[in-house]
Amino acid sequence: MAEGDELYRGLENSFRAGDYVEAMTAVTNIKILLLSLQNKLGERELLLGQRTLEIAVLLSVHTSDTAGFQRNMSQLKAYYGLPGLATKSKLRQTILGLHLLFLIVENRLAEFHSELELMAPADMRCREVEFSISLEQFLMVGTYNQVLAAKTSMPAPEHFSYFMGMLLDTVRDTIAECAESAYESLDCISAREMMMFNSEQELNQFITRSHSGWSLVEGRIIFNTNSHPRSQEIPSRRLISENLIYATELERIV
Repeated sequence: MAEGDELYRGLENSFRAGDYVEAMTAVTNIKILLLSLQNKLGERELLLGQRTLEIAVLLSVHTSDTAGFQRNMSQLKAYYGLPGLATKSKLRQTILGLHLLFLIVENRLAEFHSELELMAPADMRCREVEFSISLEQFLMVGTYNQVLAAKTSMPAPEHFSYFMGMLLDTVRDTIAECAESAYESLDCISAREMMMFNSEQELNQFITRSHSGWSLVEGRIIFNTNSHPRSQEIPSRRLISENLIYATELERIV
């Protein structure tokens, strides 16, 4: 297995250096090597396969390859199911938390809860898994502000940022749709606070990217006007929060 060890060292070095093209090539070469040894896979070879797939999962996140993440995660779960092998991993809990976050982003909540039922108690208590569990609970009760605020307390942000960014976009879209359905306009300061953008520039980029039908006029967002009449009054943040929770509860009932 000298060849496998050398390929893995190259994979680690390439990944750490940010040379993702070279790292992907190394992953492919190790997979080919392990396939050629299919009938003689001992613990050393299995450990090589597990460690390679762990980096492949993280590599998929760093290259925004959602399909690759699913594929590599599916293969990796077979290794995690082997007694004694998963406990030798230093990345397992990070990857388990990442996978749960991915399922939340994909709205695959039945799979999310199935994964939790199969998880060891020690893994359930780790920071990465607890973080994803908290996000799912915040979403279920409609406390979107806590989901947005969670960005500042991400575990392993270098790995979690990709899926967290996708989740934040979804939450902000939900908040935007609620505001658009209820009101004709909203001042930019209130909108920025509601969606927890750090600057007006971030808010403007969000509008340009996702809500091109809105207009910015003298510090106010003018929503689309071709829908039902809306209230002219801008409620307090407390009322906005209550409306969002109510809308979420209605969706759950339906």
